[in-house]
Amino acid sequence: MLRINKNIIFLGIVSFLTDLSSEMIFPVLPLFLDHILKASKFEIGIIEGAAELTASFLKVFSGYVSDRLGRKKAVVVAGYAISAFTKPLLYFAGSWKDVLVLRMIERTGKGIRTSPRDALISYYTQKEKSGRSFGFHRGMDTLGAVFGTLTAFFFLLFLGEKENTFRLIFLVSFLPALLSVLILILFVKEPNIKAVKKLENFSPKELPSDFYKLLTLQVLFSIFSMNYAFMILKANSIGVSIGFIPVVYLLYNIIYAFSSYPAGFISDRFGKGFTLSITYLLFSATAFIFTLDFPIFGWIGFIFYGLFMAGNEVTSRAIVSDLVQEKLKGTAYGIYHTAVGLSVFASTSLAGFLWDRFGGDIPFYIGGLGSLILSFLCFRILKV
Repeated sequence: MLRINKNIIFLGIVSFLTDLSSEMIFPVLPLFLDHILKASKFEIGIIEGAAELTASFLKVFSGYVSDRLGRKKAVVVAGYAISAFTKPLLYFAGSWKDVLVLRMIERTGKGIRTSPRDALISYYTQKEKSGRSFGFHRGMDTLGAVFGTLTAFFFLLFLGEKENTFRLIFLVSFLPALLSVLILILFVKEPNIKAVKKLENFSPKELPSDFYKLLTLQVLFSIFSMNYAFMILKANSIGVSIGFIPVVYLLYNIIYAFSSYPAGFISDRFGKGFTLSITYLLFSATAFIFTLDFPIFGWIGFIFYGLFMAGNEVTSRAIVSDLVQEKLKGTAYGIYHTAVGLSVFASTSLAGFLWDRFGGDIPFYIGGLGSLILSFLCFRILKV
């Protein structure tokens, strides 16, 4: 049984509260944009893509700066604080452009914190147990999403599917976000890390070839995998009502939360390259399930999506942790998250365009086929 370092436990609590806050918003935001602000699917895709693009550009810089300074915690605190204080401002959004700006600012916080936070987790774990450490953290993160989604559902259930209800959810989300920042400041310790002294000392050649194999596979895969917003819109389009969208999203997060640690255990036990190839296969199944035009397949699709997310998020982060030397972990996570984020921007924009132009099934057919091919390639190429 893995003994979890107390700093990872507190980082898990921080992520639990942050995701509780975020997932009060994210399951209902596409519906708010679609039904209240009358945004097109392409505009929704632009919002999600631009938000991820903003985060992605910052991840590489924040990771590198934290390596150079030898201090991770201050950068992580700044990132969480920016996100916390931006979320309630969605209450005042009057158009999809307002949401675009606020999502970009909120994702700025995520971009600043993600790479140094993942490096902190890596520093506090054993190499041979990295899958389980990242699995614990992702599990806590997603357990927060369970409670956040449940909170949003009860708001909609008792207050009705009205504009004021959506806006109240945005406002209330600030409370757990603020608490997460306070816990991070008070309880997470800064590890003793030797700083990278000079910026020019880093060369891409210092990162191993298997890191670049992972990076290439994940970038290509992210182009096909879209994101949760399109899963929500597709579930709604095949018959899952607005009031039950938070419930089906809750089911997804429950599966995600309770599959994260087992996914990490499996990756440690049977190989991380093999496990990652299975996650690609799971997404392929997810995409094809969402093309079946009955409400029940919206629910089944989100079950598969939860299994996919647990395996993919845990395994990819653990592979980076295992491959990269300590002084470059922040930089490596920054490069990884930035590259993947750029491909997510392309993915969401393309998916929105294809949906508006050719119908909702086309992005899912393409995503399912592309993921199936990449599953085979990952199994053959990535031997970690």
